[in-house]
Amino acid sequence: MANQLIPPAGLELSIPSHLTPDQRVALWADLMDASEEILLAGLSHQVGPGGDLRAAYRLWYEQQMDEHDRTMRQMAESLYRRGVRHGR
Repeated sequence: MANQLIPPAGLELSIPSHLTPDQRVALWADLMDASEEILLAGLSHQVGPGGDLRAAYRLWYEQQMDEHDRTMRQMAESLYRRGVRHGR
């Protein structure tokens, strides 16, 4: 498991079962906030103290969306080649 970002099946962390739905949403929101802080810290490190963090974030987001669009297009093309049609 060394150097793996995603743990093998059965070893992943689970959400505590005693949490209410509201607590689960709050936990998710906290994780999203922490992820954003990590991303911004990394971008800030890349651009340096005088760099434009907003521009770096916009570029990162644009690249992420381009990759997402390519992935979705490839998936749609793959489904089409296999004969899977919308609504059928």
